[in-house]
Amino acid sequence: MFNTIDEVYNWLYNQKKLSKRENLKRITFVAEELDLIPTYKIVHIAGTNGKGSTASYLKNILKNTGKHIGFFVSPFVVCFNERIQINDRYISDAEIMYYANILYEYSNSYFEKYNDIIPFFELTFLMALMFFKDRNIDLAIIECGLGGRLDATNFLKTDLAIITNIGYDHMATLGNTLEEIAYHKLGIVKPNMTCLTCVSDDLKSLFTDYASKINSKMIFVDKFVDNIVLSDSTRFTYKNIEFEASLIANYQAYNAALAIEAAKFVEPSIELDLIKYGLMNTFWPGRMEIVMKKPYVILDGAHNIHGITGLVDSIKKMNYKDVRIVFSALADKAFDKMIEKLDEIAESFYFTSIDDKRKADASSFIKYTKKNYRVIENFLECIDTAIKEANEESLVLITGSLHFISCVRKIFKNN
Repeated sequence: MFNTIDEVYNWLYNQKKLSKRENLKRITFVAEELDLIPTYKIVHIAGTNGKGSTASYLKNILKNTGKHIGFFVSPFVVCFNERIQINDRYISDAEIMYYANILYEYSNSYFEKYNDIIPFFELTFLMALMFFKDRNIDLAIIECGLGGRLDATNFLKTDLAIITNIGYDHMATLGNTLEEIAYHKLGIVKPNMTCLTCVSDDLKSLFTDYASKINSKMIFVDKFVDNIVLSDSTRFTYKNIEFEASLIANYQAYNAALAIEAAKFVEPSIELDLIKYGLMNTFWPGRMEIVMKKPYVILDGAHNIHGITGLVDSIKKMNYKDVRIVFSALADKAFDKMIEKLDEIAESFYFTSIDDKRKADASSFIKYTKKNYRVIENFLECIDTAIKEANEESLVLITGSLHFISCVRKIFKNN
């Protein structure tokens, strides 16, 4: 029996799977035994980057229709509760403890019967399904944790699939080529359903062929996006209609377009004004988030080469003359390629590290840049130095790792 939220987290994070997941039998069996098979509509989202932003746009559009929208995302930036939401309300600590106590008893019984552990991600997802069932939601927006085909969320019968894009990340699990990674993401597309996507042109024939084989419909929304302009928001046209999204980045036009099309699929009669209002009232922490002005300080959780490329393209459009980059990354990421790409916009680098067992030492970054750099191991001191050395026309860009951004964001918000 858990009496504090810290006891819950300590238990959850220590529930590690005994072997690599090879099928969805366990999560399917457990969900059926706990009577958690959903009866509400489900939008399922996979992709290398942009899943959270797309999901958040869609949630903020659909909640304007008066419906109760369940929301499951991973990982979190602000707090664990961020993973499970209904409309704008995070699951509370008290609710987490209530469901965790039920799952604790069940998981112990399950282990005794089958000598198998229900791991962290599956327990968290089961908690979301329990919360959604008790609150009688109308629709759930479910983000994959990793991949798609063998992701625990993929046992669900879904109504619409969204694949934001495909890039190089989690190669040890998903494969070393874009085609191999796409194979895992495409696993969320079931026979006789619709998938919305913004994948690059070189993968479109693969997606079309896959959809044809299982009699599904593949819609490439990116071809309808045009006239992207970045300022304090992202303005663009979609199917010749002007839209404005609150999140700032080139790629946000495509994420927003996916949400527009998804909203129309779920609610065919939805009013255009509700869509526009939802896009302009979406907030997603750690994605091109401005946390300070004079100098401008932007946090962005780009943590792979695909995300960094999108970030660089967006910063180029914003025409900053002096970009100072505070960078930290985990050792298992392709930080060499990330830094080489960031070189295209950087005036200088400030390399640092965070307290994480997977961290890369700050000194390991220096050989991948041709720009001036400083190495300051303490990330608070590093950020403070970057800001002090900047001027009012500078941009201090903090990026490289979602965990890093999460740590940094807490500091800015507390101050």
